[in-house]
This record gives sequence, C-alpha cells and structure tokens, in this order.
Amino acid sequence: MTTSNDAPGRAVTARLRGVHKSYGPVRVLDLPELDLYAGQVVGVVGENGAGKSTLMGTLAGSVHRDGGDIEINGSPLAAGSTEAAGQLGVALVSQEFPLVGELSVAENLLLGRRPRNSRRRILVDRRAQRAEAAAMLEEIGLSATAIPVTREVRTLPVPTRQMIEIAKAWGREPSLLILDEPTSSLGPVEAGMVLGLARQLAARGGTVLFIGHRLDEVRAISDRILVLRNGRLVADLEPEQATEERLIREMVGGEVTQGDPKAPPADTPVLLRVEGLTADGLGPVDLELREGEILGVAGLMGSGRSRLVHTVAGAQPSTGGRMWLGGASYAPRGPGDGVAAGIALIPEDRKEQSLVLFASIRANVVVSVLRRISTRGLLGPRRERAEAQRIAEDVNVRMQSVEQPIGSLSGGNQQRAIFGRAFAAEPRLLLLDEPTRGVDVGAKAEIYALIDRAAQDGTALLVASSELEELLWICHRIAVMNHGRVVEVIDRADATKERIMTAAAGTLHPTAP
Repeated sequence: MTTSNDAPGRAVTARLRGVHKSYGPVRVLDLPELDLYAGQVVGVVGENGAGKSTLMGTLAGSVHRDGGDIEINGSPLAAGSTEAAGQLGVALVSQEFPLVGELSVAENLLLGRRPRNSRRRILVDRRAQRAEAAAMLEEIGLSATAIPVTREVRTLPVPTRQMIEIAKAWGREPSLLILDEPTSSLGPVEAGMVLGLARQLAARGGTVLFIGHRLDEVRAISDRILVLRNGRLVADLEPEQATEERLIREMVGGEVTQGDPKAPPADTPVLLRVEGLTADGLGPVDLELREGEILGVAGLMGSGRSRLVHTVAGAQPSTGGRMWLGGASYAPRGPGDGVAAGIALIPEDRKEQSLVLFASIRANVVVSVLRRISTRGLLGPRRERAEAQRIAEDVNVRMQSVEQPIGSLSGGNQQRAIFGRAFAAEPRLLLLDEPTRGVDVGAKAEIYALIDRAAQDGTALLVASSELEELLWICHRIAVMNHGRVVEVIDRADATKERIMTAAAGTLHPTAP
C-alpha cells in the first residue's frame, strides 16, 4: 500500500486497529491500521463494493464490525451502536436519506431532540421547533423561505432532502462528520456550499470523512485521500499525488477508457418537439430532440431539470403548450401514456422510484416486457427466467443469480439492471434523470457506454444531470435551464463549464434550439 500521511503530534479523532467485517465467506473490510486526524478533510474513493459504505457504517455504528477496535477522541466505540457513535461526536450524512417522509422538515431536523429554547417539558414547543429548524438551515446557508420548515419531507425533491440531511448532521456539532456522496444529487452551487461546510469544520479542528465518486471534488476538498479496493486500503495519498489517472488506476487496478459520442447527421428526423410547454414550476419550454441524439439538461438545483423530464414522461401533468413525438401529437395524461408511446424513464432515485429492493432481479427487470413474453396473459417461469437472464447479461449485471434480491447488488449493478429493463422495452425516447448518481467511476464508464449504444441504435435521449463533466462528456448538445425555462442550448463543440454555469446562474433570455 502507498502511504505518506503519518502525522506525529497531531490529535487523532478516530483510531482503527484490526477492524474487519465479513458477509458470509467474503471479507468486505479489512483495515489493520488507520488513523483520522483532527483538522483534516479525508477523501475516500473506491469502486462500488470496495468497502467504503462498510467503513462509514462501522464508524457511525450502523454496521456491527466482526472484530478490531475503534476509538473516537480517545474513547472506545462500542460495535454496532449508532447511539454510542453519536454520543462520541460522530454524525453521518448518508446517501440513503433516512428521513421520515410523513414528518415536516422541522420535525426531521430535530427528530429525537428537544428545541434548545423550548420551555415546555411535556409537550413539544412547535414554535420553538420551527425557529430552531430555520436556524439550522440558515447555518448551512439556506433560508427557511427556500425550504419551508413546515413542509412534509416526502413532498420535496431529492436535492432538497439531501440538504436537509446535511443540516441535520451539521446541527449536531460533530467532531467526526461522515459525508457519503453528499453532492451526488446537487448542482454546482449547492455542492460548493457542502464543500465549504467540510472545510469549515476541518478549520475549527473537526475531521471530515468525505466519500465521493466525483474525483474532481474529492481532489479539490481533501487534505488526504484514501483509496479502497476489495475492502482493503490500497493507497493513502497526499493531494498532489492524487491525480485523476492515479486514483482511477488504484481504484480499478488498471486503466478506464471512455468513448467519444458521435452526433447524428444534421438531417436526422426530429423525434421530440416541445413548444411552449408549461407545468408546475416549469416553462414555457421549447426544445427539439432528434433520433439518435443525446441532449443534456443542465441547471442549478430547482431550475426545473427533473420537472422537464417528468413532464415529458407524463409523470407530471402539463398545464400548457404542446408536444409532438415522431411527428404525431403527444399529450400524456399519465406515465402509462408515455410508456405506450415508446418512452422509458430512468428516475434519479433508483431505490424509491425504480426498484422493489426485496424482490428478485428477475422480477425487477422483466416488468417492461411482461406483455411480450406472456401467452394469453399467462407467464411461464422458465421463459421469465430466461428473459431476465438475457436482459441482465445484455447490460453486464454482475450477479450470482437472477433470483437474488436486487437490493443485494451494488449501486452500479442496480443501475445497469434498470438500464437493461429500459432497453428491453425498445423505447424510441429514453429519459434519464441523474443516470450515474451514486455509482463509481468504473460503473460510470459502463453506463456511458450503454447511453452511447442506445444513441447509436437510433434512440433519442434526454439526460438531466447535476454533473457538468458528465454532460460535457456524453452529450451532443446541452440545454441549460434557469427558473424553469431553457435559457440556452449549447453545441458540444462550444460547451464549457464556465459557459454552462454563466447561463444557469445568469439572466439570459430564453432561446430555442
């Protein structure tokens, strides 16, 4: 293992010795020795299944380690106790958003805690609760007008829920803050806010464990970067050592190559035409998307990226304007109409919106082709298993069997399975909302290849993403949104981060493609 980060004399926030965890015969974490020092942001990278989540859960108490010792600020940490970890100053921001959807923002932020300025001992002081919740949002740079503290969390979009989870952890004033993919669903401005909070905590003597797949962010924020592979620490690098090429090589044990998408000819027919489209928080929007084209959608959080995708899919009702699909008028009254018209949607939250986690891979992937593989409404188990196997193999899902629960797969394999299900339906329009959220660099490259394959087969793709590098890499054109409207459409050859951000944050007049 490459290491250069011993820090004699510096206070140790977390000390791990001989920590290990296995699931069955597979050892998923094996750390003979690791120290995390005060005043540092420590980046952690690795492919899905490398052990990052296990390390995070072990420190936060949500994973019961099989052996080894952990000390937090000099005190031993009991295995598998989130309460003990919290009492020792550990706070976790998980990408799973363990918020209670039926409760308000304020109730979630103060769940299990009484407002500091509450005078009542029996009943919850709702006014004090709301005031402290608003103050917690203000502490991380958000106003209560942007995120009303009385709103039920389940009514809020994924990026907003992510910021609430961050505010909740920040309010506990942790000495060790674990951030698990904290910017995966955020736009550049919000991501910058989170990175600033990490630096702020380190500057006042805390420690931040920053787990991420966006290598540029990890490199920019970290004082030290750990690389995990197969549960082991394979590199411990100073920032100047951690080039993107070096990190990828350490993560995957080799090189990752990516392709160069080729735009369809200029005379290729337009598949989707949108004119004056409006919906709640959206529009008016004008767009054209050709067969075989990959059109990206960029914008800050709340700009309308997801609303546009969901409105085209029929998952959100339109309030005005018109759409044409393949030259025919298209006015979906629900997502079923979108499916019937040849549209497939891959939403941003795969665990809540795409998968039945406890069900098998087979049951999850054949949903899109049940009518095709049924005979007179009856589905034979042998044919169903064969079709599921074909779909999974087509997109390279790494699995033991199509009968295993899909929730047992890594994030990258789950996402590939969702792509396989969409491809099996042979859509003419594929709508993608954050297509690589929460997957590692190796899985990203494979998903990009799947996207390019679909375009080469003539499928039109509309891709909403908060990752500018992703859009710059895979898209032929990029539509930039601001306050629900498309303000600029940029050809691939002319697109830069600076130009996209200027349009996303500025006051340009809307333009048609």
